[in-house]
Formats: sequence, C-alpha cells, structure tokens
Amino acid sequence: MAEQKPRKKGRNLDKASWIAAARKTLIEKGIAGISLRQMAEELGATTGAFYWQFANLEELLEGVRQDWAQRNTAPFTQAIEVAGNDGWDQYLAYVGVLLKEDQYIPQYDNAIRDWAHSSKRTAEVLKEIEAFRIEQLHQVFLALGFTGRAAQVRAYVTYFHQTGYNAMQVSEPRAERLMNIPYYAEVLADRTDLLDLKTAEAVSRHFEDKFNKT
Repeated sequence: MAEQKPRKKGRNLDKASWIAAARKTLIEKGIAGISLRQMAEELGATTGAFYWQFANLEELLEGVRQDWAQRNTAPFTQAIEVAGNDGWDQYLAYVGVLLKEDQYIPQYDNAIRDWAHSSKRTAEVLKEIEAFRIEQLHQVFLALGFTGRAAQVRAYVTYFHQTGYNAMQVSEPRAERLMNIPYYAEVLADRTDLLDLKTAEAVSRHFEDKFNKT
C-alpha cells in the first residue's frame, strides 16, 4: 500500500501551494487532469483545506492563468529592461532567457494553449499575453533600427518561430541549438555579429559573459 502523506491543516497551505499543484498537473496531464481531490492528496491536505483559500475551483483556475501570464512573461520583460536601450542587447537578452531554461517554461505555454481550445476565459488571457509579447518584440526590433512593417513582421516571425518550436517539442542537442543562434540573429535581426562564434562553447560563453555583466 502506498504511504499516505500526513494531512496538513488547511490554514497552513497558502494559495501559491494550490496554484503550484495545479500548474504541475496542467503541464503534465492537461486541464482534464486537474482534480481537487488529487491535488489535496498530493499536498497532504483535505479538500476542505482548499476552501480556506479559494471560493471555488474556478477561482483557482484563474489563479493558474494569472500565474502563467506572470511567470512565463516576466523573465523576458525583466531581461529586456536590464539590457537598457540598445536594441541588440535587448535581442540578446531575449534569446538568453530562452537559452537559460530556468525561468521560462515552454511546456507551460503549450498547456495553456491546449486549455484555450476548451476555455473562453483561458483563450482571452492567452490572446492578451501573446499580444503583449509580440509588441514587446516589436519594440526590440524598433530599437534595433527597423521601422514600420519591417519591425512588426520580424516580431511576428520571431514569436511564431518560438511558439512553433515549443509546440512541436523539437528535440535537438544543446550544442546544435547554440550553433543555430548566430544564423537566427542574421535572419531575424540582420546582424552578423555572432557569426564569428564558430563553436557551441563560444556561443554559450558569449551569452554567459553578457549575463554576468548584468
């Protein structure tokens, strides 16, 4: 028989604990997998403990939507802000977040997009956040010196490439991914600065040096 987790008092579990449990389930099993009873079991709590924090399940689900909106967008916003006004530094900061894989969670984006097919509210939040992210990239390309439609289309292509890459769950060695970065920069940003980096180690070191400075 599986060992049961000790029950915690309801007041000892905050909203973040329940949202984290729901996030984990959403990523692993999709929205259909979210069960109040199962989450309570995983947290070692009673279902009654849930109602110390939330009026109903929908309130929890809205918490998950907002958690995703902040958790998977803020790292890019913060990195771009730290990079300053230089468009090239902003672009590298954006790519750096994708490379670090310790803040942005691609699987979370995928789970939200899947959920949006069956939830009007989730689709609304997704649309709002994706518009924000695309505009964020638009501003980066404007800072790089592109204007008008050239800046907008580059923002679209960059974002759609990123989301398509994640949705397809592309599996490639990290070295291969690193070696592609200079060519993405050439295609998307019209910059050849990184083409002199001939090895994956050199590309990785370049970004590490950038981050260490910030």
